[in-house]
Amino acid sequence: MKKVLMLPATFVCLLTLGACSSQKNSNQTSKTDSIAKSTSKSLSNPKVSTSNASSNKTISSTQDQKNKNEKTQTSTLFSGYSVEQIEYARVTETIMNYYHKDSEPISILATKNGTNNPIFPFNGSAVDPKDTITLNFDFDGTMASTIIVTYSSNHNGSINFYKNPNHYQDSRYTNDSEWVNQESKKLLNSSQTIEIPTSFDSKAVNIISKIEIK
Repeated sequence: MKKVLMLPATFVCLLTLGACSSQKNSNQTSKTDSIAKSTSKSLSNPKVSTSNASSNKTISSTQDQKNKNEKTQTSTLFSGYSVEQIEYARVTETIMNYYHKDSEPISILATKNGTNNPIFPFNGSAVDPKDTITLNFDFDGTMASTIIVTYSSNHNGSINFYKNPNHYQDSRYTNDSEWVNQESKKLLNSSQTIEIPTSFDSKAVNIISKIEIK
């Protein structure tokens, strides 16, 4: 009769745990190797950073070319005209657009006022401490249709401006200096800021020859 060898239960459990531990260690080693390989591949392949740098360089190059083209176009449009004339033409078109004027003026007068120019040409008027320009846009030869604005440059592509009265018919302009002072301050404080774009250049070039500088 054959004898059956009976292994103690504790021994069997130890064998099982050993096998499981060996399998777990094998899996962890495999997973670690995989992560290491992936990390190594990522570090050795700097395509992402290179791609971003290349993309930024392309955008910068495109913007530089766009600015260059705009400058070339501007110099071509206004060839033969001074910086002042170009400024007055651009301001004129911007202001006309602001007041929804569709027709072009028949004449434009630009007057250099300098600093501390009286707001009204009467006694008691407040003065504008900034260096200002007054533009008269005459549309049909009548004062009723004329637009008069006084502006100062902010030297950042924008101006501050206010609209001058077309008439000074109120007798207080000549008789009441205190009233003149108050009204001129109101007008000065009503100044608005507006950007002067280059998008009106195609129109500005058609009126620039009409500008008379005083």
